[in-house]
Amino acid sequence: MAVMKDVAKLAGVSVSTVSFVLNGTAKEHKVADDTAQKVIKAARQLGYKMNSSANEPNALKKWQPTVAFFIPVNSVWMDMNVIHSSINRHRKQTGRDYNILLCPYETGRLTEKIDRVHISAYDSAVISIENENDLKELEDRAGSAPFVIYNHSSSRYSSVSYVADEAISQAVKMISAKGCSKILVLSGRDSRQHGDEYFNLFIRCCEENGIKLSKDAFIATENTMIGGAIAARYILNMEAKPEIIICMNSTLAFGAIPLLARNHFLIPRDAELLCFGSSGDAEHIVNYIPSLSMIARPLDEITIKAFDTALRLADGKGADPIHYTCFCDLYLHDSFSL
Repeated sequence: MAVMKDVAKLAGVSVSTVSFVLNGTAKEHKVADDTAQKVIKAARQLGYKMNSSANEPNALKKWQPTVAFFIPVNSVWMDMNVIHSSINRHRKQTGRDYNILLCPYETGRLTEKIDRVHISAYDSAVISIENENDLKELEDRAGSAPFVIYNHSSSRYSSVSYVADEAISQAVKMISAKGCSKILVLSGRDSRQHGDEYFNLFIRCCEENGIKLSKDAFIATENTMIGGAIAARYILNMEAKPEIIICMNSTLAFGAIPLLARNHFLIPRDAELLCFGSSGDAEHIVNYIPSLSMIARPLDEITIKAFDTALRLADGKGADPIHYTCFCDLYLHDSFSL
């Protein structure tokens, strides 16, 4: 059983400081807030109790862990409304409150951002990764850290990943069965550069099903609705119009469809359309005109599992990595159907 001396050693403070903090007299003895947090964090990690018969110290009861959330700034599928509501739902489910330290970073520069945010600022971290290189650099780092990888599997850290193989394979087989040869893929400019998993998996499934995509089958644009509108202009100027349009995210679809319609190119009359998105889009795509078919990441499920795992790490539990896998759904509506 841990004693105050153990807590003091882990927190890097004196035994008297530990006593002040855990007995609720830190302010009276002018113990700095960040020092008090270090003591509380160390006490929780060690499972410290005052004695076998005493209740848990008030300081530990009041402690709220801080979970850092590292997210790429250029992500188009990170629906923060869905993430926020999922975190709130998780708080209600667990009866726990915790602080979120938002840490945006540029894709390809994750480890730089982690180095700039001192580990004492948080108790555990959820790290959203959309770049294979970012994941590799993170896993090659020396030392251990209370990290949960979000959106990717990891060989070193706890992770919550998604599997899109079945949903994408089903959609590609539908495309193949339709016998369409004129397929156009709209994607963000960084999809290939940063190793977008959706993008690469879709291309691979097409190859496996004998669907050949030439260089002309791709339009790379901004990952915005304006980018979708720019792509729509390109489509309208094409001599051989596509039979099927694949949008690698819903934002591009929402930008392209209205401009196409205003120029009398209608989905699905003139071309079918399938887009990729997240569970947050699912309730909106049904009411869109036309209702959109989509392969959706289960963003709400991923978020809840990731933050639940992060809380376990913040509490000093779960030393061994825990891995969860969530499955993408294929929603078929008017824009692309059987």
